[in-house]
Amino acid sequence: MSDIPCGDNLSSTLRRLNLAIRRAFDVALDAHNLTQAQSEVMRHVCQQNGMEQRVLQERLGITSPTLTGIVDGLVERRLLARQVSPEDGRVKQLYVTDAGWALDATMAAVARHIESSLLQGFSPAELALLNDWLERMLANVGDGRELPDRCD
Repeated sequence: MSDIPCGDNLSSTLRRLNLAIRRAFDVALDAHNLTQAQSEVMRHVCQQNGMEQRVLQERLGITSPTLTGIVDGLVERRLLARQVSPEDGRVKQLYVTDAGWALDATMAAVARHIESSLLQGFSPAELALLNDWLERMLANVGDGRELPDRCD
């Protein structure tokens, strides 16, 4: 066990940072009538066009109804297309449309802008160290199931 007292400010700071980043993405993406959740779905499908909807659900760690609602909205806007797999009629695959590919470049620019703002003033050495620390913290947490749910 660490010498850091339970309830220390690190968790609070990380939560506030996560919230601030999500707000920045929501504000920037609002100009394109996208939410952060929709942007995340688009990013994954753009990286693996033809991805099975079930695989995407597992990667995002969200429920089927939640993902279905997000995908339905993107299909309605003609940014994604949902098709039945030719190999297995029970499997739904997601494909990026021409309009979706056009939006992909815009979303990438938004992400670069937010990350640039977030990391402003850090030296390359500080960024490398920060990234190392965050990766180590992620490894320590794993999937979060082993963490205590309260302070003793």
